[in-house]
Amino acid sequence: MTDIITPKFRRLSFEFGDWVDCHRNKRKNRTVAEHALKKRSFLCQAIWIGLGAGAYAIHLWLGRDSSLAEKLYSRGIYAGIRWVWDNTLGFSPLPLLYFILFAAVIWVSCRIALFFFRKKADRSLSFPRKIGRALLRIAAWIGGLLFFFYFLWGFNYNRVGLERQLKLETGPLSLTALAEEADWATRMTAEARASIPGATAAALGGEGYPKNIESILRRSLTGILEKMGYPVSGRVRVRLFQPGGWLMRFSSSGIFIPFLGEGYIAGNLLPFEIPFTMAHEMAHGYGICEEGAANFLAFLACESSAIPAVRYSGFLSYWSQVFAETRRLGPEAIQALREKIPDGMKADLRAEGENWRRFQGPLRRIGETINQNYLKSQGIQEGIRSYDRMVLLVAAWKKAAKQPASRGGA
Repeated sequence: MTDIITPKFRRLSFEFGDWVDCHRNKRKNRTVAEHALKKRSFLCQAIWIGLGAGAYAIHLWLGRDSSLAEKLYSRGIYAGIRWVWDNTLGFSPLPLLYFILFAAVIWVSCRIALFFFRKKADRSLSFPRKIGRALLRIAAWIGGLLFFFYFLWGFNYNRVGLERQLKLETGPLSLTALAEEADWATRMTAEARASIPGATAAALGGEGYPKNIESILRRSLTGILEKMGYPVSGRVRVRLFQPGGWLMRFSSSGIFIPFLGEGYIAGNLLPFEIPFTMAHEMAHGYGICEEGAANFLAFLACESSAIPAVRYSGFLSYWSQVFAETRRLGPEAIQALREKIPDGMKADLRAEGENWRRFQGPLRRIGETINQNYLKSQGIQEGIRSYDRMVLLVAAWKKAAKQPASRGGA
């Protein structure tokens, strides 16, 4: 009996030992594979951190008004990126931002699911190691975003400024010059509104604005940029963002997203706000980063249009910037300026103010703070005050031309 059991027992023992060895080897191989995967993950994260830090270091090294950035990046690399982007993804019938938001929702949902259903072994990490991994992952994401931001668009902040490109002499306006500019802006804005067919003393609707406003503004803007000697490869897209109130709650009428290569304007803007805002974001797409310069080009794009409603949008936006500066003139001068504003223009300004008040709230201050810090991080020390440089640029442009901005056709 014993002789019969012993061989079976030995055979079972050997089989069990083989199973244990096999299981141990599988665990060992899996551990080696996991270590290799972690090593590759760490290396990948380190590369993204290095690329982001390197891109930002180059940005700081180039500084403002860099002829190297102008020639190598803005007129070379970026022009190529712009052409490829606009002739591929630019033909998408839907805003690219919607696809990104949809993908982000799917990704976050998957990450949440993995968090709850991942293996127990993954939860055995100590808390400090978890924190370390999380910080490393965040740093890698930031590094990747910085790299793509500067490579896809951000190095345009280092290009030669528009004033130097056009040899414009800008400087603070004297009180007399400011008063003359305010009077001119009021007169031109009133004339532009009066030329709109069917315009009355009531606030304007969308009747005078064509549906292909994006194409019209693009032709006008690219024509101006070509005359100034700027490259205009590609066809920058600017789309309406819905729900548009979200942008306005953050004190923004529009935004250009370098990662998508296209701009967005708030869908809740009034019709007479849309052309100027769209042209502003389009100017960003053509490599003009500085806000005052983008405002200046948007004004010229609207002013040179043959469509009265588009011209009015540009002049009304410029008038608003000039009027904000007239606080230096004193209350009597401001009151005299107010009396020159026609009733229809006053109705538009009231409608604009009421529309923006609908979206007031705590997010407005947050949006202004984010924009202020962002602009300063790009070397624009004026922050959000840089938008006001449009007044100085328009005044210098008129002085250089010895006449109001040249009329064209769109």
